[in-house]
Amino acid sequence: MTILTENQVIKLCVYIENKIKKNGCDHSYKNTFEWAKKNEINKADLTDILELNGAFCDCEVTMNLPENCDLELEIESKQMDSKNPFKIPLNFQQIENKVYTKALFSSSEYGNNNYTKNGELLIPAPYGFKAKKRVRKSMHFFNGTESELPSEIGIVKEIEPITGKEFAKNIRDLKWVSFKKFSERDAEYYFSRIEKIDIGKSMGTHFMERTGIDGTKIELKIHKVIFRK
Repeated sequence: MTILTENQVIKLCVYIENKIKKNGCDHSYKNTFEWAKKNEINKADLTDILELNGAFCDCEVTMNLPENCDLELEIESKQMDSKNPFKIPLNFQQIENKVYTKALFSSSEYGNNNYTKNGELLIPAPYGFKAKKRVRKSMHFFNGTESELPSEIGIVKEIEPITGKEFAKNIRDLKWVSFKKFSERDAEYYFSRIEKIDIGKSMGTHFMERTGIDGTKIELKIHKVIFRK
């Protein structure tokens, strides 16, 4: 699917360069989206293609976008893994009967690519799970436990002490398709990524590809998110 033709890329870069000369770059897509609106370019598709080409603000659009070709967004089909649906790293070691006190919740403060209700408990969606609402192609997402709708950002909050085994059962009992194979091991990895993060901090999730002598492995990552000002 073509998002920007070669000619449109050139025009976009010229437009942004002229704007930055006058006002500088505030490290957002302000001028990019202004141009897109004038030229009836879909904002969500455009964001996907910019991020896939390493352009995360106006000045990076001018520096990083290739100007000698059309920019296309490939529709990637990911196969779900029945044995390890959440792609937990194979070397992750569980700690028997460990108790956890932090989890991730949605926040209305982060509205972009967030379709959950404020305060929903969030769990990473399995690899290959198709979101029920539009999210950026370059990002993975959490699913809300009340709605099974996606959110890119989770906020660390305190919860009542619970073991991974108890938590996993509670999540499976919700009967959502994306959580039906959520195991104790999945729960403990989820908690392990959160337990040392301060309350109130924002986190995201993605799948990382690791290539070694035994081939390519895909692993779930849950990480802190730092927002550009």
